[in-house]
Amino acid sequence: MESTTTTTTTHTTSVSVNVNYATSPLGILRICEIILGLICWAIIASLPGLNWSSPYQFVMFVAVTSWILTVILFIIYIAALQASMCSGAPWAIIELIFNGSWALMYFIAACVSAAYAGSNSLLIAGTVFAWFTTLTYVVHTALAYKEYRGGSFGGGSVNT
Repeated sequence: MESTTTTTTTHTTSVSVNVNYATSPLGILRICEIILGLICWAIIASLPGLNWSSPYQFVMFVAVTSWILTVILFIIYIAALQASMCSGAPWAIIELIFNGSWALMYFIAACVSAAYAGSNSLLIAGTVFAWFTTLTYVVHTALAYKEYRGGSFGGGSVNT
């Protein structure tokens, strides 16, 4: 009589919710970027008869693309995936480059939007929100630089 032994190995990856990140300065800035970016592109996209061959294509590209990527990054941090699945990645550098790049892109988009807004109140409102979003990315870049240089933001560290 033959005896067969079967061994089953399971590997589970736990995903936890990092509430500390959402309440940290970095998390609050990320939430502000999401909200302000959404308002910015929603206002500009809602304009009836906007000539989409205009410079607003660039503004919309910046606003929508940065919003999508910022939401994805927020989900990564809130689900603590950077600590579990991507723990080897240099998150402080990723944050610095991500925020610095979008601060620059939003600055350019806000300048373009301001130059072409004219007297259209919706375009002016979209431009104002583009400037607010630029400011949040600039502040986030400064905090990311401090984090990169060794500072800490009480539970909001990208390395936790």
